[in-house]
Amino acid sequence: MVPVRRVVRRLRSVFLMIAGTLVAGEASQAQQSDGTLAFRGYLQGYANTDNEVFWNFDYWAAVADTLAAEGFTAIVWYGPNELTNGQHMLVRHDEFPEARELTPERNDSIIDLWQRIFDHARTQGLENYLMTQHIFFTRAFADEHGLLNPGPNSPTVSHWQERGYPNFWPGDPAPIHNCCVRTELTRAYTEAVYVELIDTYQSLDGFWGFSGEPVPGNRSTFYRDAILPGLQRASRPMKFVANQWQIPLNEFVENILGSDSSGNLWLGFHGFNSEQITDSKPYPGVLLWSEVTGLPTIPEVYPANQLFFPFNSPKFAHEIVSSIASNTGLAGYLYYERHISGRILGPLFRQALAAYGRDLVPYSPDPWIRQLAELTGNRQAAHHLLNAYDACTRVIPETTALVYSGGDVMRRELRMPYEFFAEPFPWSYVTSPARGGRLVPIRHYASMIARDRERFASNGSDPSVAPFYQHPVWGSEGGSIYDVTPIEHMARVVEIGASCQTQADSAYALATSGSEALAETRDVMEGVYRLSQYYEKKVAAAIASLVFAESADSTDLATAERAADEALDAYIWAAEFMHERLDPYYQRISGGPLNEAGVLIPDLIEAERRDRAEIGQIFGWR
Repeated sequence: MVPVRRVVRRLRSVFLMIAGTLVAGEASQAQQSDGTLAFRGYLQGYANTDNEVFWNFDYWAAVADTLAAEGFTAIVWYGPNELTNGQHMLVRHDEFPEARELTPERNDSIIDLWQRIFDHARTQGLENYLMTQHIFFTRAFADEHGLLNPGPNSPTVSHWQERGYPNFWPGDPAPIHNCCVRTELTRAYTEAVYVELIDTYQSLDGFWGFSGEPVPGNRSTFYRDAILPGLQRASRPMKFVANQWQIPLNEFVENILGSDSSGNLWLGFHGFNSEQITDSKPYPGVLLWSEVTGLPTIPEVYPANQLFFPFNSPKFAHEIVSSIASNTGLAGYLYYERHISGRILGPLFRQALAAYGRDLVPYSPDPWIRQLAELTGNRQAAHHLLNAYDACTRVIPETTALVYSGGDVMRRELRMPYEFFAEPFPWSYVTSPARGGRLVPIRHYASMIARDRERFASNGSDPSVAPFYQHPVWGSEGGSIYDVTPIEHMARVVEIGASCQTQADSAYALATSGSEALAETRDVMEGVYRLSQYYEKKVAAAIASLVFAESADSTDLATAERAADEALDAYIWAAEFMHERLDPYYQRISGGPLNEAGVLIPDLIEAERRDRAEIGQIFGWR
């Protein structure tokens, strides 16, 4: 195997030969001399034109005012437009008038509105970026040029074209088929849209561009062939944060970095901990890309594994900002705020992320206690509430650091199916990359237990169990650390969950105001605590099931059956509480009850019962 450092040296030498004008040291210039983060970005979605909020300038002005006051430096605007879903919206299509779908009057009204919005954000000290994706074009353009039936999947036609790409904005047909075709015509169209966006909106500062999915063929060359010519032809320089999503590193270096020597190219990384948050440290891939490219790097802080429960710890935000600031190639972050866990229940995390990015002082709970004291009526209650938020923020990240998947598709928040542990998914053999080898993967642990229970049941740190002395039995770093077994790790998760509840109970008991809101918060924290116990029981049952699947020992079968019964009981205990006490609350604050990928709590309970009934089949018991 070729050492990673050698690969880095090779890629960097290639990059230097191609680009010649930019060296890795320049990335450090992205951080300001006082150590604050130059780019503190917030992803702000906007609705489609059939939603009255779209047209409400005062609403968008207030959003910008709030973000600027909190300490953000940039808004990345994300919504329907020519370069996200192919909808005619933000440009007039002067070069390709056959792409027009709006009347001139309607088109002008949208343009005028967004000019005002961008202008206002700029007056508040915020940069405006538009999130873009490729390849999309209007339905009218597709009809005119026969792009809706371009033929089978090929290097010029992505499979997404026939399948239809998801459209995230109601008001326009879904899925999208006016996309994913790569010809000279669609290349020229994309170039023209970039030119017109830059020339139309003088308060637009740049683009956050996903250069990969769903581009057919070599995705990295589309930047060189279509996007960069538009940036070069426009009337003024424009920053482009090229997101690396689904592009190989060597091709990014050769075709994106190697084609652009403007100095306006930055690297966007999806994301800080992939499509989730497990750790305050970035995953190794972020640092590798930053080192190899030498570009100022903006990772996305994207807590997609925590959708419902408060992601609201200022301390955790401070840890993330401190970690970013300690790596000179990282120039800041883009925060994807989740609708409920963040925007509704987690404003402290957002505020802290911006505040500490602007002024990286040592962490102190005092400013956050002062803010929470306005709700609770006294500082002591506020202190307990802050502790509850910190614990709640960590329960799910700590769980998913062990029950690991870098994607956001297979959810583990409200229920963890046995399939997650039983199927040979590539990621089921690893844990959080930020932990290195410290966490022992569940499948590895079960396999070793089945082979030598006495040796591998502990990590070797407990002298009270056989062989009655301490030694690093796993030894992933040659005995330099004591690895953490899944059993130990999940016991710690339950401790954090218990802190969640006890701290919320104390806050409620000591508060002199806001009792109704605190009672609801206390219920949410109890839900997290109950889930933490379920997580522990489910992991234990999965381990026991994997052990029996390998050992075929009758004693292990009894252990697995008992553990599975306990996991089911723990889930029913947690889920019935959430359905009775939390669903009405979430219905009120968000318009819908708790759900896992659209499946409601009662149906999740039935799914858990099926999991228990089919456990032998799932794990392939002999």
